Amino acid sequence: MTEPTDHLSLYRRFRPQRFGEVVGQDLIVATLRRAVAGGRLGHAYLLSGQRGVGKTSVARILARAANCLSPEDGEPCNRCESCQRILQGLSLDVVEIDGASNRGVDQIRRLREEVAYVPAGSRYKVYIIDEVHMLTGEAFNALLKTLEEPPPHVLFIFATTEPHKVPATVISRCQAFEFQPIAEDAIARVLVTVAQTEGIALAPPAAELIARRSRGALRDALVVLDQLGHAGEVTEEAVVDLLGLPPLALVDGFLDALVGRDADQALAIVADLSTRGRDLALFLEEAASRARDRIIAGESTLIPVAQRLIELRGELGRAFSRRLHLEVAIVALCGPLRTGAGGPRSPGPAREAELPPPSTGDGEPRATSQEAMPPRPEAWEAMLRALLDERVAVAAFLAPAEVVWADGLLTVRLPPDCGYHYESLLEPAVRGYVEATAHKFFAPLLAVQFVWAGAHPKPSLEEGARILAEALEGRILGEGDDGSK
Repeated sequence: MTEPTDHLSLYRRFRPQRFGEVVGQDLIVATLRRAVAGGRLGHAYLLSGQRGVGKTSVARILARAANCLSPEDGEPCNRCESCQRILQGLSLDVVEIDGASNRGVDQIRRLREEVAYVPAGSRYKVYIIDEVHMLTGEAFNALLKTLEEPPPHVLFIFATTEPHKVPATVISRCQAFEFQPIAEDAIARVLVTVAQTEGIALAPPAAELIARRSRGALRDALVVLDQLGHAGEVTEEAVVDLLGLPPLALVDGFLDALVGRDADQALAIVADLSTRGRDLALFLEEAASRARDRIIAGESTLIPVAQRLIELRGELGRAFSRRLHLEVAIVALCGPLRTGAGGPRSPGPAREAELPPPSTGDGEPRATSQEAMPPRPEAWEAMLRALLDERVAVAAFLAPAEVVWADGLLTVRLPPDCGYHYESLLEPAVRGYVEATAHKFFAPLLAVQFVWAGAHPKPSLEEGARILAEALEGRILGEGDDGSK
């Protein structure tokens, strides 16, 4: 028996049952319909594309259409005995296999044995293998032998989100179709139709926002609508709260602040998001996406801003502090803060010298560990904030760095893509300024060492010793040297 539809989620209840109901894949479904109507079906199909775009739905429709007793211009009638058995999951001739959990060679060998038997009352014996890229190499080799000389009564339909992991020898024996992400306006229209059918109050801005955040996956959009539809009217605010998204007005305000070089306003927005625990990476994605929409609408001044936002999104993953990294980038993009203008100021640095040294538990201060350790987050962050107030460019050079504090030596390690940062920090004036500032936040500090992973991934012991010796106004003694000279 079929499961009662009242207990099905929206994406299952509104799964397309005919080629004509599939959204956003017009060329693919038209090709498959013609193949069914003309009796020119291939023996294997590979359906690839991101999740939630209709691959499995099309595979099931094709399975019914191939075995339908009364096809209608290549469409399954969904009324005949064959279609009904397949729809109810009772057909022995349509087998769905999860490639992730049935990926071994033994499972494929059993499949090869089964394909030799003729269908039990249907025209084709159909095997639908989802996530086929998960099969092992041995399993693919076993499957390949069947694909090379397939029985005429067997139809393979493979679905995958990662076609590049499917061996070329398998792909060459399939008719391949690449499913495209579904357009946002098409998803929004489906959401409105489903909401009307289900009696869900859906505001148009909410439908547009859900469609945008689904990133081309209709199934994901229906899941969000299903979650919100039980709680009353689906508004834009409800979608924002569920997905943790920033309101559109806030995103536009942030972009306007960047274009207008209003660092105070942009920093205030970032501070508010951080205070409320919002994901800054997600905010940057929304800002970049919104900038793209406005650029297409004619706002060319946003092009450099959009480019920088995209770069920043990639940088946040390795940032010491996401908020700090974003704040430094904002000031670098907009220029210095407007002091005395009444806008929010960046908070003053919490000086490391004002913090008491760690205690051993018996009331005595504990000496700095001699083992390599990262500096206390508040010390490094306070230092960068101090630099941000005084010299924005230097703060921007240091923001992507990883730091290690050991034996009085502060090592600042720049990633491979920051060669320009490294060269700039080696300038004598810049280096001296950074060292002077570091002494205010780290104690005891003897010297600062800059390392670029693109050239010197690991500093030598001799280099570290030389820097320390210079800082102490001394020299390194050679073997047998008593230091009398």
